[in-house]
This record gives sequence, C-alpha cells and structure tokens, in this order.
Amino acid sequence: MPSFVRRSQLQFLGLTAERLSGWTPTLAVWGVTAGAAVSLFLSDVPLFRKDVLIKVPVLGNYYKDTTPDSDKPF
Repeated sequence: MPSFVRRSQLQFLGLTAERLSGWTPTLAVWGVTAGAAVSLFLSDVPLFRKDVLIKVPVLGNYYKDTTPDSDKPF
C-alpha cells in the first residue's frame, strides 16, 4: 500500500480553493471600494437614496429629506 495517494483538487476555470484563498483579501478590498464609490456617485439620485441609502441602519437619518415642501423648487 503506498503511503501517498495523489488526488486532484476541485477546480473551476483553473481556480482552486488554495489559489483563490490568496486573492480573497484583495477582492474584498476592491469590492468594498467599488460599493463605496457607487454609493458616493449615486447618493444624489433620489431613487437610489430612497431605495438604498435611507434603509442603511446607521446612515438612514442622514439621507432623509427634511426640506419643507414650500422650499422645494419642483
């Protein structure tokens, strides 16, 4: 009986779990940065503000529109 049995790793498009684990921190940082950039650039769009930003627990009160109707131009 051999003491070492060679087994192949599961892979998808050449990526194994071992190879992907080295990229996980980098991909997480890029993902958080991309999400923050999208939130920053779309924070002035009323639909994005209403559907996404107001529902964030900590930031919701900051993005609520408290301007009286008489002061809104449209």
